[in-house]
Amino acid sequence: MRFIRRANNQNVTIGIILLIALAFFAGPDTLPRVLSRLSPYFEGVPCANLRRANDRANHQSLIGRNAADALELRVRSSAIPTDASGFLTIQITVINDSMGTVAIVYNPDQVIIGDNGSSGLGLIFTPTNSLATTTVRQDSPSFPENNIRVLGPRQRCIHTTEIPAGNVLVDPSLTSGQSQVIAYYRGTSPGAIAQNPAAVATPIYPDQGLWTGLAQSEPVGIPIAAQ
Repeated sequence: MRFIRRANNQNVTIGIILLIALAFFAGPDTLPRVLSRLSPYFEGVPCANLRRANDRANHQSLIGRNAADALELRVRSSAIPTDASGFLTIQITVINDSMGTVAIVYNPDQVIIGDNGSSGLGLIFTPTNSLATTTVRQDSPSFPENNIRVLGPRQRCIHTTEIPAGNVLVDPSLTSGQSQVIAYYRGTSPGAIAQNPAAVATPIYPDQGLWTGLAQSEPVGIPIAAQ
């Protein structure tokens, strides 16, 4: 009996290994997608923990520079909080679907609600509500490297926005049960290389190589919590 059980355990282990190998051969992003559907904890690392930019004048990915439709966004929303001590939590997942390393503009304190046309992550609610960010986010010709994060091939990251219930419960457009939210990332410019007066060698790359374009998630409804 012990021999049969041991053989069965070995068969199960081998079967799991083969399934994982099959997922990788079927597509590099298949396993992360499956795991993310099972639990949000598999969705990705915090975007704030992504590798920071380092000397973008000389360190970039040629594949990443040419990845036109590299980014995919997803958004999740918690239910409307039932009391003033809670939060409405919105989770944005940024996914690099390319085989190159892609650089994005990201500052956790500059993920805005609304859209002023600047580079970075943001949220848009429909219908329009009172949550629009009052902090102005502006682009500059050259982006500070501490505001640039690097997504590796097929890598994904998560940003979480928590909105106090006191700002949510007073707005009928949110508590009606008809509100939706989308997440977006906009890159307006590849970024200019800031010239270092002390540098002697000519930079390899003509710009910072930031991803440019607009990526949006599908709209997601904001549910009302059950009483």
